[in-house]
Amino acid sequence: MITCPHPADVITADGMPLVRPYVVEWERERDEHDRRRLQRERRRAAVLATLGQDYVPVPWEAAA
Repeated sequence: MITCPHPADVITADGMPLVRPYVVEWERERDEHDRRRLQRERRRAAVLATLGQDYVPVPWEAAA
């Protein structure tokens, strides 16, 4: 999911757009959270596969 920063969060300096640092930090934290969630799902799927079960994500976890 790619989102653009809010126009008020972009500052132009010397003709180049700059993004406020808190937006960059928020995107970094969001990406880290998504990476951890995907790793957790892969581990869960691997464990269930060794038990001969299919992994079906729970709806409230998939939306998180």
